[in-house]
Amino acid sequence: MEIKILKNAPAINGVHIKQNLFLQTKYTDSEFEGIKLIHYYIFNADNGESEEILPNIEKYDIGNIVNASLVMNYIYFVNIFKNEAGTVTFSIIRYNLEDKVTESMFSFEDNIEEYSKIKRLKIFVFNDSCMILQKENLVYNSKKTYTGFFKFDLTLVNFKENTFYEIIDENVSTSGISDVIFISENQYIIKTGFSMLEDNRYNELEEDEASLETIGFINIGQIVSDLIIGQNKINMQTLEQAYYSKTIHYIKKEKNYLIYSIVDNELKEEEIKFYNLDTEEYYTCINKDVIRESDLATAMILNNAPYICLIKENNISFLNIITGKIEVSFNDGLVLNKIFNNSVILSGYTKKTLFKSSKPYFEVYSFPGKELLCHEIGEYIDSFITEDECIYISVN
Repeated sequence: MEIKILKNAPAINGVHIKQNLFLQTKYTDSEFEGIKLIHYYIFNADNGESEEILPNIEKYDIGNIVNASLVMNYIYFVNIFKNEAGTVTFSIIRYNLEDKVTESMFSFEDNIEEYSKIKRLKIFVFNDSCMILQKENLVYNSKKTYTGFFKFDLTLVNFKENTFYEIIDENVSTSGISDVIFISENQYIIKTGFSMLEDNRYNELEEDEASLETIGFINIGQIVSDLIIGQNKINMQTLEQAYYSKTIHYIKKEKNYLIYSIVDNELKEEEIKFYNLDTEEYYTCINKDVIRESDLATAMILNNAPYICLIKENNISFLNIITGKIEVSFNDGLVLNKIFNNSVILSGYTKKTLFKSSKPYFEVYSFPGKELLCHEIGEYIDSFITEDECIYISVN
């Protein structure tokens, strides 16, 4: 494992592309009130230089684009063209980071003012030909005390054939898609419905205003074929469901595990589930006294096994879910900064003496061996690990 220290560097704070390159974003005001422009930069961690991508093409922040495909060397963004009729054309564009080719994937007309007030766009890119456009509309709850993006219109777009199909499956169109994760060619995990823990929604929404939350496996090729022949139902192999008092707050994939959190808003407890995608085995752990998002446990895969990180007073411990034992602990009053598969980064302050002032420092330890890999005086800012397990750490 190689560790590279970036002194007097800004936060890396970006999406890792490859080797020493990171994708970073910056936001500025646009000509449309309430809508920001997005600027994309390639940041070279070795020399600290940034280069803006397509600076002459405006990119608008009107929602979220999730690239769930296996091919990650594209960035997707939305450009806007004014029409004489008063509407605008939204053009979804992708840019190849390697060959620097720009392609227009799909366009549609809409009212730009709605996207600054009551509407947003969420795009899920599945592969080299298919994406789902989800238009989300802001609605009030029945008590008129809370608003959320709870009304959905979904369209599957085949941008190679320039065809599109409205998705009217009752669960998907009513609940919306919150996340998509790539598993293998054509196979994805999809999560529908919105979390009731976020924004204290459980106390704001009535039961009939909640969405049915589902985690399931889908085959995008089969979905396209079914929509072509007029099949309305989305075939999904259901893995988990929750409704109202129980909510699935997040899903994520680490190594060969799917990790997700089910919060019981009545019992105020969280069940963390680790699902092994290869063996189909489950490992679970209960976290009590969960009232808000900040109370959620930190779940991760370390050394290819499921763990929960426990932080209490001056002690940081890692609980192995399979063995049920705390295997690694740090009790020196250090602060946990970052967790990687085989290492952890912690920071603290040196002791103040009569002749020396206290200074910030950070340390990198191997996991689970606790071998000290790096000790550096300086203020920890950010860190990232590359696919070949080189750790970049930016410090002041």
